[in-house]
Amino acid sequence: MTAVFIPNPENKTVVIVRGWSQADMKRILADFLSAYQLRADSTQISAGADDRITLTFPNDIQPKILYFLVNYIQYPKDFDLKRRSIGAVAHVVLNRSFGVPESRLIGKLADIYVPANDTEYDLVYAKVDSGEVYKISFTDLIWQQVKSARMPKDIVGM
Repeated sequence: MTAVFIPNPENKTVVIVRGWSQADMKRILADFLSAYQLRADSTQISAGADDRITLTFPNDIQPKILYFLVNYIQYPKDFDLKRRSIGAVAHVVLNRSFGVPESRLIGKLADIYVPANDTEYDLVYAKVDSGEVYKISFTDLIWQQVKSARMPKDIVGM
């Protein structure tokens, strides 16, 4: 990711979460913000319908931090994950700071999520509204196109 991040307070970025209580989500978010030395007011949390929790970012969020957040919600430390079904998806409008591989993707809507049956634990997928799907590894944050969306059932319709 070589593009400079310029915060946009008018961003449309939102993360929808299912499977955590609001108390759990507050703890997960506090741990994440602390680990990345982010301000507590950088994220707003609200409860929604169908046990969904919504996260918004009033002063925007760096794309790489957003990638890490979506992954961390799926795999937080010090939580029992065996008896839970967790779903987290970020809805974004792509810009250069996301590290998109082609300028034609700028301005498109995309969903950022951890793929179903993940065994790597250090990546997210980006599904663009045009149907293209990309794997983004935390090793290099380079978007690599993949054939299968591997959309988890827990985020369908969110």
